[in-house]
Amino acid sequence: MTDHTVLFVPGAGDPRHPQGSSHLADYLARELGDGFGVVAPEMPNANDPDYRSWRDAIETHLVDMGDNPLVVGHSFGGSVLLKYLAEDTYQEPIAALFLVATPFWGPDFPDFALPHDFAVALKGIPIVLYHSRDDPEIPVSHLRRYQEHLPSATSRLIDGSEHSFIHGLPELVRDIQATQHR
Repeated sequence: MTDHTVLFVPGAGDPRHPQGSSHLADYLARELGDGFGVVAPEMPNANDPDYRSWRDAIETHLVDMGDNPLVVGHSFGGSVLLKYLAEDTYQEPIAALFLVATPFWGPDFPDFALPHDFAVALKGIPIVLYHSRDDPEIPVSHLRRYQEHLPSATSRLIDGSEHSFIHGLPELVRDIQATQHR
C-alpha cells in the first residue's frame, strides 16, 4: 500500500523514446518503493503539445490525486504545470513541487509563458528545481531565471549533460523521500 502518490508530468514527445521521460518516471517508481505510487499519465498530443490540452489533463489528474499530492514536472511538462498553478485555479494544497530541466518561456512563446507575478500563486508550496549544468536542450540560464523569480525554492545544479536523466536522479528520490519526514 502506498502512503504518498506522486504525479509525474512528462516532457513533450514520445515518453518511451530512448531519451523520453518514461525512463525517469520508471526510475522514480522503482527507487521510491512501496511507500510511494508514481502516476505518469500519457499526455495529449505529446509530439505537438498545446497548453490547453495539457493543462486540462494535469487538472484532471490532480483532482484525482486527493489531498497534498507530490508533483514532479519534467521539461515541457514542468513548464505547463507551473503555468497551470500560476493561474491559481487549483485551490488544493500541494505537498511539494519538483521541477526537472524546466524551460522558462519568454514573451516570444505567449501560449507557454508564465505571468509576471507567477510566484505569488506558488507561495507556500515547497519547490525544488533540478537542472544539469550542461543540459544540451535547456540551458542552465533557464534555471537562473527560476531562481530569480522563486528565491525560496531549493535549486540542485547537477554535474553533467543530462536532460532526461534516463539513468535516474538520486537527488530527486532523496528529496521526495524527505517529504515523509515533514
